[in-house]
Amino acid sequence: MLFGVLTLFVFTTACWDQDSLKDARLVNATAIDITTKGEIRQTLEIVNDYENRSVNEIHSGMGRSIRQSSDRIRDRVTGNIRFFKYGLVLFSNKLAQNDIYPYLDVLYRNPDNPTSHVKIAIVDGEAGDLLYQRKVGSIQIGEFITEKIKSLEELCVFPEMALESLLSPMLDPGQDFTLPYLVKDGEEISARGIALFHEQRFTGSLDAEQGPLYVILSGKWGKTARFVKKVNDGPLNDPRNYVTYEVNTDKIKRKLSVRVSDDSQIDVNLNVVLPVTIVEYAMNQLQEKDTIEQLNRKLSEAMTVDAEKIIRTLQQSGCDSLGIGRHLIAHHSELWKKLNWNTEYSQVHFHPEVTVKVIGSGVLN
Repeated sequence: MLFGVLTLFVFTTACWDQDSLKDARLVNATAIDITTKGEIRQTLEIVNDYENRSVNEIHSGMGRSIRQSSDRIRDRVTGNIRFFKYGLVLFSNKLAQNDIYPYLDVLYRNPDNPTSHVKIAIVDGEAGDLLYQRKVGSIQIGEFITEKIKSLEELCVFPEMALESLLSPMLDPGQDFTLPYLVKDGEEISARGIALFHEQRFTGSLDAEQGPLYVILSGKWGKTARFVKKVNDGPLNDPRNYVTYEVNTDKIKRKLSVRVSDDSQIDVNLNVVLPVTIVEYAMNQLQEKDTIEQLNRKLSEAMTVDAEKIIRTLQQSGCDSLGIGRHLIAHHSELWKKLNWNTEYSQVHFHPEVTVKVIGSGVLN
């Protein structure tokens, strides 16, 4: 038997299917725009490593599909283009107003394209313009934007999202999604806020200051969230009238419940308890119990109003990113079949309540 096995090895063809990385041109970032004629313009940041130094090139190609535009870039560069597993995909807001899935299909369909760690964001304006900046300081542009998104996810300014995790809510009829929203301001790349989607289309946005509270309301928060609120009467430019506080995210309590009445009216109660630490308050006096109780009341009222504004924007944009439709599908399936969710979602009665509890006030107190 052993002799027979060894004989078979002699006639067995070895597998020579190799994909050598030394010949590959790694794509660190992709930007996709749409022209006035409806053509796709794809811009790639290609990174080359030469003897312990890294150099990036920016190339653009036009086409009627993502594959065609990338093939036209391949015609002009040497080597085999491969996509980096910690890469980045940017869409212009103009393109995102259409159904974005057709522009992502090839990324999900091709097994050579990584998805698990690839960040995705919307750009206010031309997405390719960000890549043509090439560098921010000494950092290559794709790496800079990717790390910027990750750090703002940790601060709850952006919702945490990767190309892989986007697919499920994008195809779910009872769940919408949100993405980071960037803007190029001169030579700076800043957080524009959060891009809201309904049925795979960009329909509205929240600003950067609303981001942390939205992320908390959505139930998927990062390591910390920081807020600044005016709590005292007086001039807007007097820092003594403001308090800065951080949320202890590991102690947040959130409860969302959906109730359907006999007449099919849908009510959503969303209660959030935020334990916070005061990190800046020039008025001090935080050793007094009455001051703490007053701050708790003022901050709770202000953040509840902020939550109401955020939910109102979600409804106006048709963005059910809190997954109310998914809850109805799971628990009220017969009602869901009768609903036209595109119109009924805006009629849902939301009742948000944010309770702030100061649990720390720094070493001064």
